[in-house]
Amino acid sequence: MDPEDKRLLERTYKLSEDNSRVLKKLERRFKWAFIWGVIKVAIIIVPLVLGYLFLRPHLDEAAGQFQEIKEVFEDYRSLPF
Repeated sequence: MDPEDKRLLERTYKLSEDNSRVLKKLERRFKWAFIWGVIKVAIIIVPLVLGYLFLRPHLDEAAGQFQEIKEVFEDYRSLPF
């Protein structure tokens, strides 16, 4: 093996090591980006779902009371004044 081939082979080896290091960093970055994305979505979705589950009975009760008030006003309108 002549010195030029050896130099090219060493340069190629160094470049491949550098590429490997960069790719590992990118892979780690993509993994953390995915994890943080899931956490952000969970921070938004979980309170919405829990709020819906816990507030649903109260909202149904309020809707029932609103319906009763609406019926009272409709009865009031039907009175002959």
